[in-house]
Amino acid sequence: MAIRGIGIDLIRVDRLRLLLERWGARFEQRVFTRNEREDCSRRKDYAGCLALRFSAKEAFAKALGTGLRNPVTWQDIEVSNDSLGKPTISLSESALRFCREHNITSWHLSLTDDGDYGAAVVVLEGPSAAPGTSPEGEAEP
Repeated sequence: MAIRGIGIDLIRVDRLRLLLERWGARFEQRVFTRNEREDCSRRKDYAGCLALRFSAKEAFAKALGTGLRNPVTWQDIEVSNDSLGKPTISLSESALRFCREHNITSWHLSLTDDGDYGAAVVVLEGPSAAPGTSPEGEAEP
């Protein structure tokens, strides 16, 4: 496996709180999936939980190098936790297709927070390039 991209994002939790106060449900529904909103509603710090998910989505888009626009938008990336609490990313079918087209077959997410700030790191992986080919699998000149 080869690293296909690395993304990092840092967010101030109070910045996200201000966005929630200013834009409310309109902002939440645009940026977060229903599952993310429901999961965070069960947490003690709703805004802090959403801030980490916001940061994870930003880090994933930075690792892709596309930003959060077509073909991978806010709703195409869903952040959740597995049964042990490890953060995971699930993708929509269109985002998954985009990743496959770019030889991205797996990704890893790490989240951290200290109350005032949250941060996310995403690493994208894919098959190693064959000798004499570019990372995208095309023959080198």
